[in-house]
Amino acid sequence: MNNLIIYGDIHGCYNEFISLRKKINPQKNDIEVCVGDIITKGKDSIKTLNFIIEHDILSVLGNHEDKLLRYLAHQKSNKKNPITLDTNEQNIIDNLTNNHIQYLESLPLYLKYKDITIVHGGIQNHIDLDYLSKREVQNILRLRYLDKEENFVAYGKEDENNTFWSDVYHGSNGFVVYGHQCFNDVKRNNYSLGLDTGCVYGNKLSAVIFKKNNINNFKIESVKAKLGK
Repeated sequence: MNNLIIYGDIHGCYNEFISLRKKINPQKNDIEVCVGDIITKGKDSIKTLNFIIEHDILSVLGNHEDKLLRYLAHQKSNKKNPITLDTNEQNIIDNLTNNHIQYLESLPLYLKYKDITIVHGGIQNHIDLDYLSKREVQNILRLRYLDKEENFVAYGKEDENNTFWSDVYHGSNGFVVYGHQCFNDVKRNNYSLGLDTGCVYGNKLSAVIFKKNNINNFKIESVKAKLGK
């Protein structure tokens, strides 16, 4: 393998994804991985999903894929679905094929390449990826902030006393590359990289390219969000 290429949250921004991939120019032996949230919010989720499947691009599970999969699971019962979808999400559901669903259902919670661990949200210092509770699985998908005892803080419950998880992460599960939390630029810590640079909100789409899985040898590539989407 030559390079490990990891893309930030695409969120259906197909044109930017194609532009970024063309800029990087992946080679035959490179591995391409997404940090999850490849769909929803943007206008071209199905188009993006088709391309990723067609080109054998890997991804970990994001909280937005997880939401749609949980919705589909609830639809199989006779009870009222407890998950509410917005118009964009409903449109995706209406256009998912069995092939799409099989791909989404196959997405792992994390992927590891030597010292590099790819997740969607983040990893707390005490986590053992080989022995996860259901709550810990959900936390990994959604992790942003921690309280003073390094406990998970739910979205919307953050305050000035909380700390972003990667600022206190000490490398217990390797060098972590993640998405989920939007930053103006790629967030760099000693043991992690945050790749969500808010393309779907008009900022940019980013990726990291590791040379031969070497955490000390990488570069960041980005493309600006296209206006008038």
